[in-house]
Amino acid sequence: MAMMETGLDPAEFAESARRVVEACAGKDAAGCATLLAEAGLLGVLAPEETGGLGLPLPFALPLLQAAGAGDLAFPLLETLLLTRHLADTAPDVAAALVAGTARGSIAWAGTGAMVGRAPMADGADWLLAHAGDGAALLPGAALACRPGPGIDLSVPEYEIEVAGATAAVMLDASAWAAVAEDARLLRAALILGAAEHCLDLAVTHVTDRRQFGRPLAAFQAMRHLLARQKLALEGIRGALARAVAADAAPIARQAAFLAAASLGPQIAEATIQAHGGMGFTWDIPVHRYLRRIRSLEAQGEAPRLREAVAAALIEGN
Repeated sequence: MAMMETGLDPAEFAESARRVVEACAGKDAAGCATLLAEAGLLGVLAPEETGGLGLPLPFALPLLQAAGAGDLAFPLLETLLLTRHLADTAPDVAAALVAGTARGSIAWAGTGAMVGRAPMADGADWLLAHAGDGAALLPGAALACRPGPGIDLSVPEYEIEVAGATAAVMLDASAWAAVAEDARLLRAALILGAAEHCLDLAVTHVTDRRQFGRPLAAFQAMRHLLARQKLALEGIRGALARAVAADAAPIARQAAFLAAASLGPQIAEATIQAHGGMGFTWDIPVHRYLRRIRSLEAQGEAPRLREAVAAALIEGN
């Protein structure tokens, strides 16, 4: 990505994020929060007044790519959004999230008494849930969580009964829309990281695995299969780069997420195929990344968004 007006390059955060995500392997959510906070990664988007760095949204993308590649068991996307969008209305909450002393989540589905698709909401201190035209920030202690129907093994989703809970802060419709808009870019980055790692695993496998006396990579069909996935991966990367350009239209963010939601599953499924029969077993981790990608696709309501973008383009022409 291009150098930002801050004089910093978002890519400079990539290696630090990768090392911290690797260090989080095997730790619970609280342990991940501590490591991420100590590295300053939870405050990348938060204003300086809450202990953050106050950087623009593109600086979070390398963090999310690293989280996707490392199968991070922590709701990093939701935490970054909460620190960014609660800084004005709930600065104490934002500061606690930046410091890693509190954990939060966002319910991406439902409204009213029951909400869902809230990653790692069980045990979270705060939950942002859609309420009416806006959203309510609810204390986790007042909520009843139960496992949801999601398929992500590392960052499981929960359904939450919110009836009777008193909101600490209310966000209006425009503020909630801003949260949802930012989430599209961050989801695209998460999917990009997960899909790229899947492709790396497949390339390593077909390079090392031999059949009929030759590496699998020597067979033209295998090379073509993976070449198509590399092209799809660069399609996601290109869409994401266009979405963060200075003059990018709002529809560019939607297109970036839709590109990731469409091509990400294709890449993961093809890499499972490249592993052959063992690709469908628990010994090969690719399925975990496919589960993460599919969950992100559902959280972003890709089918509904695809219809809305298509309608807007047709009407505009």
